[in-house]
Parts: sequence; C-alpha cells; structure tokens
Amino acid sequence: MRHRHQILSIAAGLLLITQFGCGDGDSAAPQAAGNLTDGKLDGAPADPQLQAVPKASITQVSQTGSGPALTPNMVQTASLEREQRDLDDVDGDEPSLADEEVKIQELKEGTAEWNVREITRLKVQAIPKTENVEELRTARSERNKKIIQLAMEAVKQTHADKEKQRLFAVCINHLLEAHLQQALQGDQESIDALYDHSESLFKRDPKSQSAADAGFTVAKFANTSAQRFAKQDPRWIEEFVKQSRLFASRFPQETVRAPQLLQAAAETSQLYGLNKQALDCCLDLESRFPRSNETAQVLGLSRRLKLKGHPLQLAGETIEGGFVSIDDYKGSVVLVVFWATTARPFIEQLPEIQALSQKYRKYGFEIVGVNLDLEEPAIDAFQEKTPLDWRQIFYSSRDKRGWNNPAAVFYGVRTVPMLMLVDHTGVTELVTSDAKDLEEPLRSLLRKKTAANAK
Repeated sequence: MRHRHQILSIAAGLLLITQFGCGDGDSAAPQAAGNLTDGKLDGAPADPQLQAVPKASITQVSQTGSGPALTPNMVQTASLEREQRDLDDVDGDEPSLADEEVKIQELKEGTAEWNVREITRLKVQAIPKTENVEELRTARSERNKKIIQLAMEAVKQTHADKEKQRLFAVCINHLLEAHLQQALQGDQESIDALYDHSESLFKRDPKSQSAADAGFTVAKFANTSAQRFAKQDPRWIEEFVKQSRLFASRFPQETVRAPQLLQAAAETSQLYGLNKQALDCCLDLESRFPRSNETAQVLGLSRRLKLKGHPLQLAGETIEGGFVSIDDYKGSVVLVVFWATTARPFIEQLPEIQALSQKYRKYGFEIVGVNLDLEEPAIDAFQEKTPLDWRQIFYSSRDKRGWNNPAAVFYGVRTVPMLMLVDHTGVTELVTSDAKDLEEPLRSLLRKKTAANAK
C-alpha cells in the first residue's frame, strides 16, 4: 500500500511538472531496447495540456507487414490507447444505455436519470474558445469535477436498485472517464479515486462489467504514465505490468482486453530491459489465454527471453544464395547479429562489434548476421562503404524479409541490433541489444573453449 501511494504521489508531481513546463515533458520517453534515439511511445499524448484522454484500445508492435521501417529516428514501442467501445451495451443483447438516455423525456431534478442527462449535456457543451492553455485546462477540469459530482450522486441512487443496474453501469463509466481525465492532468484526488473505485467495484461484484471497466481504466492510467515518465521513474513500467497482470487474473472472462494488456506490457517491458517482467506477462498469456492471437504473437518474445542456457536454433538462406546454420560453427564462439542498414543504433554499435571480431577471431570467434532489410541493393550499397565479412542470412523470397525473416519471427525480434552470444557447443550465453555487454562474457567463453579443447 505504501509503495502504491509513493508512486501515485510521484505521478501527480510528474504530471504537474509536465503541464507547467518545469520539466522535460517531451523527452520523457525511454531509449527503448538499445535504440539511441529518443522518441515517444506510440499513443503518448503529444501535449498533455491540450490532449484529450486517449481512447481505450491496445496498439501492438506490428508482427507482420512489409518489413521494419528502420528509419534513423524510429523507436519500436508497445502502447495502450483508449478504444471506442459501446460500454453502454454491457451485455451486448439489449439497446444501449445511450439509447435509453435519449428516450428519457421528463425527468425530475436530482434523480439518477436527470443526473445522467446533465452529464450528457456537459459532455456535448463546447469548451470556451481560447488559445490560453491554462484557461482550457481550467475549463476542462471544472467540467470534469461537475461530471464526477453528478455521477457520484447517481451511483449512490442506483447501486442498490436491481432494476437500475444498467443505469448504474453507465454512471460508473462517466465517473471513471472523468476521473481518468483529471488523473492524467496530475490531480492526486482523482488518481487515488481511480484505484479506490477499482477495488470497491471488484469487492462489490467481481464479475460485473463495471469492475472490469474500472480495472482496465487503472491499467490505462498506468500505461499512459509509463509512456510519459518511465525515463524519470521506471517503476511506472512495473506498475503497468502489475495492473495488466492483475486485470488478467481478476477478469479471465475479458478474453479481448486482458490479452491485449498483457501483450502490451510484455512488449514494453522488454523494450526497457525488464526481461523478468516481460517473461511474466508472456507466461500469463500462455497459461490464461493459450488460444489468443496475442499469445501467438509473443511466442517468439517468450522463446527469446528463455533462451539463455539453451541451444540456439538458427539456419537460413544467405545473401549469396547458399545456406548457413549455427551448426556449421560448432567448436567456435559465435555472435549472431540481427541488423538493418538504416538502423542507427546498429550503425553506432557496429565499430565495437567489428573491433571484437578483429581482436578475437584468431581465438575462434565468429559472427553470423541476420539482415532485416527489404531490398538487397540496400545491403550491397551499405557493404560497399562498410564491408562486413560475416555470412548474412537474407532470403530471396520477399515474404521472408524484414520483420518476417523467419529467424526474427522465431525469436520475436522487434528492435535492432539484437545480439546473441553462443558458446562453442551451441548453447546461448547472452542475449542483449548493447554491444558493450559482449566482451567480458566473450572472453569467458573463449577461455572455456580453450580449456575444453585442451582436454
């Protein structure tokens, strides 16, 4: 509990710092997975002062497509945005609550129905036209506070009335949305309220749609805060993972939203180097939602996260038209390099990789490349300027290039460089995205190989 209050207080402070320009709000996104270029996580509000609350859908790192758009400033991310769901029709078989609201004609002031109508009126009212950011923020905050007050009154009037549970659900929806907007503006009271409402609704009825919606709203808040502030405080990634896993465990019936949350949390965690958290999310997906598309999509990531201590499986066509397999290098220590010609992080780390090759090749060190470009001429042009004396896995078939390279798919590689260091028996010792991590384990593996040969 103490940890929760600490991180929520930090969140409020960071949100306020961003709003009032006292911090580096736009540079808060991380350097993801070794990518040396800063960039916002997908879905992060470009301007937290003016941006509306993100719509609630999950946007995943693409697993297919034409290939990696590895431009110099690209950052691969996983993110959560707010989807446009019909939360009014909570059971999917009756007219929506929005329709029911429209049908209300004469309402008595102060009733739950009247409050809901007033909330609707507030939402459709135009915000005063002004270029003053502070005035806009104040107007939106005042509107949200009115909505919260009206929604809370309606919730009190409907929560115990079995005939008004659908109206109760829509009141909760309005309440959560207004609190989320306030929370994203740094309002500590609304931050606390989101967590408290989530717990209260779950205790009230753990199988209700309102409880699930509240839990999902908390996860959205954690995700957006992570997008904004993980660089200053990486604990927000852990909070997003925590809320995603909690949502999946509490609401196993949420076979759409729960897998999406877990995949987004897994992808985001591994981009920040939080491999244990990423693997936990992958394992939750595999055990709780084994048939979901998201589980299939993280199989490669899960396989890569569990790779250390296991034999590397790698083989494929070479750019010259031949075939190469990791088995061809038994007896040597091998570095597998996933790369692309336009990936700046790879280009910046290449001198260090080449220096290792020159320094240790005579001791039995080899490199195999897995190229993720789409066009062969791009590789030829790159090698004319920067010769690489490694064998390169690159397929003649276009549908096996880019991110669709079978090796990249098999190991869930979504950022480059991705570096895999393998000992002389073919067992993986290290998986990293930073060439600076390589030399010490490389020297250890070469000593191990020499000792084995001496025997």
